[in-house]
Amino acid sequence: MTPNFPQLIDDATVEIKTQSRGMSEFLTHSNLDFEGKKDHENVLVFTRRHWFILLSPVFGAAFASILPLLLVILGAKFLLMYNLSGAFTLTWIIYLMVIWFTLFYKLTMHALDTWIVTDERIIDILQIGLFRRKVSELHLESIQDTSVNTHGIAQSYLNFGNIEIQTGATMQRFLFEQVPNPIKIKDTIMEAAGKFEQDNDKKTG
Repeated sequence: MTPNFPQLIDDATVEIKTQSRGMSEFLTHSNLDFEGKKDHENVLVFTRRHWFILLSPVFGAAFASILPLLLVILGAKFLLMYNLSGAFTLTWIIYLMVIWFTLFYKLTMHALDTWIVTDERIIDILQIGLFRRKVSELHLESIQDTSVNTHGIAQSYLNFGNIEIQTGATMQRFLFEQVPNPIKIKDTIMEAAGKFEQDNDKKTG
């Protein structure tokens, strides 16, 4: 019988239930399914970067959007005198489009960069631009150790940070970047790796 591991799902994962599949083809029928998932495979962790990471680009875009208003207030007479109001309006519209497209891009990268832990493997999905992604996979039997790193007041108070997974020297390093509940995720990974090793020993024993 497959062990019943606790499911660790952050707030961002819950949102996926109400999103359309067009957001990412990687997601399938539910928030615990993904493309390439085996029938007998159980998802233990499905997470992405903490929401706090989005505050800087969101507030930055909001501030940049209203910044031209200061130019209007300070230079209204100049714009009217030289009949530049039309050109300024067009420039402002293009400026806003660039800002909000940049914000949309960052939000999309945040949504599509995900880390998945199952009872057999770890999957790292890194979105590279809007139309390309890199998917890396690590089997649980290759895990030697995991460590959690948190830096600063925000990460300590809001409980998010990095998880580094150590493997053999010739293998790729796996890094969960700025994810919520890093200690719980680390414990889940080590528990799953230990159980996977025990099951393999029973099969070969």
